[in-house]
Amino acid sequence: MSQLTDRLERELREVAAGAEPSPSAWASIVARLGEEAGPDAAIVLVPAPDSSRRPVWLAVAAALVVIIGSIAVLTRAGDDHSTSTADLPKLSTTFVSPRNGFSVKYFDRGAGTVTPAQQLLGFSPQVDDGFDVVETGLAAVFQGASTAGAPRWQSFTDRPSSASIDDAVDELLSDDSVLPGGCGVPRSQQAEITIDGQPGRIAECANHIEATVVDLGRLYVFTLTHDRSDARAIFDAFLATIELTPETAVDFPAMTTTFVSPTYGYSFEYHDRGGLAPATTRWDPGNQPLGGRNSDGRFDAVETGLSAYFASASTEVPDGVSIDAWVDEYVGTAGCGVPRRQQAEITIDGQLGRTADCPGQLDTVGVTEATVVAGGRLYLFTLLSDRSDARAWFDAWIATVELTPETADAP
Repeated sequence: MSQLTDRLERELREVAAGAEPSPSAWASIVARLGEEAGPDAAIVLVPAPDSSRRPVWLAVAAALVVIIGSIAVLTRAGDDHSTSTADLPKLSTTFVSPRNGFSVKYFDRGAGTVTPAQQLLGFSPQVDDGFDVVETGLAAVFQGASTAGAPRWQSFTDRPSSASIDDAVDELLSDDSVLPGGCGVPRSQQAEITIDGQPGRIAECANHIEATVVDLGRLYVFTLTHDRSDARAIFDAFLATIELTPETAVDFPAMTTTFVSPTYGYSFEYHDRGGLAPATTRWDPGNQPLGGRNSDGRFDAVETGLSAYFASASTEVPDGVSIDAWVDEYVGTAGCGVPRRQQAEITIDGQLGRTADCPGQLDTVGVTEATVVAGGRLYLFTLLSDRSDARAWFDAWIATVELTPETADAP
């Protein structure tokens, strides 16, 4: 760098030879030095043989120092392999989470920029399945997830007064299936932060930043895994674009395991938590009472462990009967007393059926059910649940059903 500075000095001396400084030049240079030069710049007074030209030489010397100092700073910046937020493109594309109840803006790099969450937080061996993931391509990965359930309570606001939100969050995030590699700082000791107008907490540790916020009883977790010196500024840029919409979140697990009924001629998907129980006794509604659908082996059943119990079966339709009248007489015990022909329509694997929602039926547990006829068989699908999202979960389950009457073990 010495040749460059020597050259700059020679050229500045030549310029200064005929320069006439303004009366305020020295004060302006001193102020500029204080603002921009930083600790690596020093004011050097260059002696001039002619005292009448002293202000000119002082101005030249000060300008030289500023230039040299700037070169030194730029040289050091070139040796620093970290990048600054200047390389972060504008976050202009909005991603709306299909599961987690929030939106965030990001820079769209094309395919692979965003990977939506595939499962409830903590419900998959792959932790990332519960997070919406934004890959910036700039040594920083932003993630977001949410959950309505605290470890021991239905929500983070439905808890005894002796238990704080901080304690509930700490307990949840200590689980490696939820947030492995977290900072481990108790939430009550973390710095405060605001996310979409809601008070939250933030912690920073090596190559990781995490923030939590609770809105309408729902916990949100946002993280940035990085290898950057300006990671906090990038994280803050993402957080500034977030909108929390807890009312849009999905709180039932994705159904990714397929069950093929060995008896009744259909298949469906479910979330495997060990609660599957295939039928052991045939369902024959014309000759046996409906009874409790979760109390015997007539139905293929899935106990979710999440206040939701699915049951299903099928049977041959007797010749010459009216489907609606026959269902009302032999099947419709749980149909809320609404005749089948008056029930709402539903499509199951391309076949038109009927459906009813019955809150508080069967020992106060709500019932959602659907019936459909295909290949001469009547199919019955039922959900017993007291969840507020029971209908949405039922519809998601029905969307996975495939009817294969030809594979049923007749009758």
